[in-house]
Amino acid sequence: MGNIISCQFKWSQKNPSELVKCVENYDLLQNLLSVLEKICNNYPEEAKTVFKKSIKWRTINIKPNSFLNNENYIINKETIKSNLLVYSAKLQKNGSPLFTLENDISSNISIENPTYLARACTLEQINSILAIADDKKLIELQNMIKENKDFYSYVTGVSGNNQINDIWDTNSSNMNDDEDTKKRFKLLLVLNACDNNMLRNLLETNVKNETITMNKIESELLMIQSFCGKEDYYALESIEWESDYKFGNGCRATPWRQIYNELGYIKCLPKDKEKIVITACINGFFINKGYTTNEKGGENIDYESKSSVYPSLISLLKEYSPHFNDKIQNQEYVYVNKINQQREEEIKEIVPPPKSGSIINLVNVAEEKKKESESVQSISQFKPEQKKKITTKKIKGKSKSRSKKLDINSKWRNLNTKNIDIGNKSKEITRTRPKKKVTTNSDKSLKELQRKTSSNLSEWTSDSESELSSEEEIQEGRQEPYELPPEYWQIQKLVKYLRCGNPTATVIAICSLRDFDLLNETNQLAIRDVGGLDTLVNLLDTEDSKCKIGALKILQLISQNIQIRNAIADLDGMKTLVDLLGDSNEELKCLAAETIANCAKNSRNRAAVRHYKGIRKLVRLLKVTPGSKEERVAICGAMALSSLSKSEKNKIAIQNAGAIPLLANLLESKNEQLLIPVVEILKECASSESYRLAIQNSGIIKFLVENLSSESEELQTNCASAIFKCAEDEEAREFVRLHGGLAPLVNLLNKKDNKELLVAATGAIWKCSQNLENVKEFNKLNTIRKLVELLENQPEDVLINVAGALGACAQTVDGRESIRCSGGITPLVNLLTGTNQALLVNVTTAVGACALDSESMSVIDKLDGVRLLWSLLKSPNYHVQASAAWAICPCIEHAKDAGEMVRSFVGGLELIVSLLKSEHVQVLASVCASIANIAKDEENLAVITDHGVVPMLAKLTNTKNDKLRRHLAEAIARCCRWGNNKVAFGSAGAVAPLVKYLKSPDEQVHKSTAHALHQLSMDANNCITMHENGVVQLLLGMVGSSDPALQEAAAGTIGNIRRLALASEKAAMA
Repeated sequence: MGNIISCQFKWSQKNPSELVKCVENYDLLQNLLSVLEKICNNYPEEAKTVFKKSIKWRTINIKPNSFLNNENYIINKETIKSNLLVYSAKLQKNGSPLFTLENDISSNISIENPTYLARACTLEQINSILAIADDKKLIELQNMIKENKDFYSYVTGVSGNNQINDIWDTNSSNMNDDEDTKKRFKLLLVLNACDNNMLRNLLETNVKNETITMNKIESELLMIQSFCGKEDYYALESIEWESDYKFGNGCRATPWRQIYNELGYIKCLPKDKEKIVITACINGFFINKGYTTNEKGGENIDYESKSSVYPSLISLLKEYSPHFNDKIQNQEYVYVNKINQQREEEIKEIVPPPKSGSIINLVNVAEEKKKESESVQSISQFKPEQKKKITTKKIKGKSKSRSKKLDINSKWRNLNTKNIDIGNKSKEITRTRPKKKVTTNSDKSLKELQRKTSSNLSEWTSDSESELSSEEEIQEGRQEPYELPPEYWQIQKLVKYLRCGNPTATVIAICSLRDFDLLNETNQLAIRDVGGLDTLVNLLDTEDSKCKIGALKILQLISQNIQIRNAIADLDGMKTLVDLLGDSNEELKCLAAETIANCAKNSRNRAAVRHYKGIRKLVRLLKVTPGSKEERVAICGAMALSSLSKSEKNKIAIQNAGAIPLLANLLESKNEQLLIPVVEILKECASSESYRLAIQNSGIIKFLVENLSSESEELQTNCASAIFKCAEDEEAREFVRLHGGLAPLVNLLNKKDNKELLVAATGAIWKCSQNLENVKEFNKLNTIRKLVELLENQPEDVLINVAGALGACAQTVDGRESIRCSGGITPLVNLLTGTNQALLVNVTTAVGACALDSESMSVIDKLDGVRLLWSLLKSPNYHVQASAAWAICPCIEHAKDAGEMVRSFVGGLELIVSLLKSEHVQVLASVCASIANIAKDEENLAVITDHGVVPMLAKLTNTKNDKLRRHLAEAIARCCRWGNNKVAFGSAGAVAPLVKYLKSPDEQVHKSTAHALHQLSMDANNCITMHENGVVQLLLGMVGSSDPALQEAAAGTIGNIRRLALASEKAAMA
C-alpha cells in the first residue's frame, strides 16, 4: 500500500498535495479498498496491530451523527470542555482510543459543513470508518492518502522505501522480546505482499492493453515507404497497402476478416526476396500465404499464416529480408526528403488522416489517451454540457506522438542519411492511386459515437449529481469496448441485405437479426452505426405486413437504448409509428404503441407524438372491455400514454382526449399488466388540480385503495404515489379514509427493502394525516411507532415524508404523546443538522408541534434542539427560515426558563430582529410570532428594543396579508410594554394602518389588533390618531363579541379614548 500511494498515484503538478481526478487514480482507490477489506478478513490479528504513529486526515463527511447506535464508538457529550467528539470503545495499551474525531480548530468553522479531524492507528479502524462513510468511502480514502503519503512511516516509524531491512537491522536483537515491534513487522510483510500483487496486476494490465491500432500501422508504413526505391542502396523495392479501399471504421480488411481481429494487408517487395503479403492485426504482423489462383483464374489472398507474429512491421522485415536488416544496421539506406508540395499531397493521399467518425480509430484514441500520462484528462463533474468533442485536429496532433512511439529500433534515431532529390522519380518511389471516396449512411450516428467516445470514461466526483430535464442530455455511462465483438460485424452485414428491395430477402434478414441478442448495447449500436435505423423506419412505410411487423419487433427492442431513441428522434420516426396506430392489424398497433412507449422517454419524441395527433389515437386504444381479448391493445396503449404523460402539455392533451373515464373503466380489470400502466398515468397526471378533481368525480380513488393490497409491489407503488398526489385535496383525504385506505397504507410501511414503495407509502400517509379524523385512525393503527422507526438509515425522500407525517400527527395531544413514547424526539432533533431544505422544513414543523407538549419540550431542550432551530434562521432558504421561526414559538412558550434560554444564544435576538427585513411574507409572519413570544420576558424585550424592533415592525403595518397582520399586531402589543415604545410606534406611523386591520374578515386579526390598539391607546397622541381614523365605530361592534379577550381590549381602547376626550373638555372649560 505504501509504494502504491507514493509511486503509482498521479499527483497534481500545481498542487503536489492534491490527487489528479483521473481513471487511473479511481481504479487504484477501488483496488486499495478491496485490499484493505481482504487484509481485515484474512489477517485479523495484523489488522488490529497498532501503528507507531496515528494517521490523521480532515473530513466533512464523517460526522458525530454517523456514529449513532454504533456500540463500537462513543459520542462525547462533554464537548464544551474538550474538542473530542467521538472516540472508539477499543483502547491502546496506554489507554488512548484507537480512533478519535475532533473539531478541526485550524479550519474555518462552517455551521452547515463543519470540518473534523480524524485519527486512526489500526487498519481495522480505517476499514470500519470507511464502512461508516458508505457511499463517500472513496472520498474518505482519498483524503487519507493526500495527508499521509508516506504510509509506511506511520506504521513502522521508519521513513523511506526499505523499511523491512531497516526494521530488521534495528530491532533483530530484541524482536522476540518486543511484541509490538514483532506485530508491526508482520503487518509490514503483509502490506508489502499486497503492494507486490497490486503492482504485478497493474503491469499485466498495461501489457495487455498494448494493442496495434490503424494509426500506428499507417505511421510505421509511411515511415518505411520513405526508404523504398529501385536502386540497390534503398532498403526495400516497394511496400504499400494491398487495397486502397478503407471501410467506415478505418480498417482495410474485409468485414468477414475483421472478426478475426485483422486490420489490413500490406504488399512488400524486398530487394533480396520474393514478394510477400503481410497481415496486420491487433496482436501484431505476420506473413500470410499470399495470392492463390481460383478456378476462374482470379487471384485471392490465402489468409492462413506461414510465419510467427511480430510486434512491429520493422521487426518482421528485418527477420525476413537480410538486405533490409543490413541496411538498417549499417545505416546505408536513403531517406527520401519531401521537398515539394506535390510530394506532400501524394503522401496524404496514400495515408489520409484518420476519420473522426470511424469507430475503431475513436476507440484507439480513447485507449491511448488513457495510456499517455502526459495527456490524462481530469474527470469533470457529471454534467451533460461538459461533453467534449474529439476533433480531427486533435487526432492529428496525437498521431505525431504515436509516430514517435513507433521508433522501436534505436538505429532509426539520429540517422546520418543522404538527402537525394528524386525529382520526377517520385512516382516510382510512391505509387499514387486515385483516392476513392467512401460514403456511409451513418454520418450523424458516427458523430454521436465520436462525442460519446470522448466522454465514455467513468465519472469520479464527490458531488452529488443534479437532475436533468430531458433524456437526451444524460451522459451515457457505457464504456466503449476496445475490441468489437464478431456479432457487431455480422449485424452490419445483415443490415445491408435489408436494403436489397427483395421482400423475401428482407424478411430473412429481419429474422436473422432477431436471432441476435438485441437487448445487448453493442448489437443495438451496430444497427445504428451502419444506418440500419433509417432502413427499419422506412420499412414501416411498405405494404408488406410481414416486413412492418419484423421491423417493429426490432425497433421495439433496440429503442430501449437512450442513443437509439435520440437517433429515432433525429429521423422523425414518430410520424410513421403514429400512422400505424390506426392500422386494422392488431399486432401492428400493439408493436407500434410499445415502440412509442420506449421512444417517448425522450422529450423530442414526446412532442412529436403530440404534434402528429398520436395521443388521441392512443386514447382510442383504451376503449376495450376489461377482461376481454382486446386487453393487450389497451396494455400497449396505456404503456405509451404513461411515457407520454411526463410532459405537461401531453397531460392536457390526454385529458382533452377523454382518457379519464376510459382509465376508470380499465381499473375494474384484474390484469396487473394493464393496471400498472393505467395507474402510472394517473400518478403522473395527478399533479394537476384539474386531474385531481376529475379523479375524485370518477370514483377512481376507490380502485386505487383496493389495489394497495395487490401482490404486485410495482402496482402498490403506483397506487400509493397516485394517492400521495391526490391527497393534496381535503376531499380526497376523506375518500381514502371512507374507502378503508389508511390500513393498507400503514401495512406498506413493513416493506422496508423496497425504497420506492416506501417513499410512495410514507408520502400518502403524510398527506392523509393532514386530516384530523385520519390522524385518529392512524393512532389506532399504531402508525406513529412505525414512522419513528423509519427516521434512521433511510433515504432523504423517505425521511421528508416521515417527518411531514409526524408533524401532522403531532397536531393532536395523542399524536404528540405517541411520538414521545416511541422515542421519536431524539431522531427528529438529530435531523435538524441536515442540509436537505425540504427535510428541514418538515422536521422543524414536527419539532415545533412536539414542543407543545411540556415533557417533549424538556427532551428537546436537553438535546439542544432550540439552539439548532435558532441556527436554521441563518439558512438561505426562506421556507426553512419561516418553518424554524414557527417552531421556535412553542419552544419559547413551553420552556421552563424561556427568557434565560433565549438570552443564552449569542447574537440570537439580533438575528431574529434582522429577519424583519425579509421580503417573504411567510418569514415575516413567523418572525413576528416569535417576537411576540420573546417579548413576554422584560429583559429580552429591552434587548430587541435596542436592536431597533419598533421601527422595523412599524414599517410592516401597511401589509394586506391577514396572517402577517395578526402576528404583527400581537408583536406590537407585546413590545408596547417597554419604556416609550408606545410613543415610538405612534411616531413611526404604525397606529393609522392598525385601525384598518379591524375591517378584516378574520376574527383572529380583530383580537390581536384590539390588543395592540389597547396598549397604544395609553398614549394621548395615539388616541387622537385612532379617533381621527374612525376606530371608535369599529370597536363598538366588537364590544359585544363572544370572545372575552376581544371584548376587554375593545372596551379598554374606547375607555382610554373617552377619558382623553373628557380630560380635553375639562381643560377647555377651565
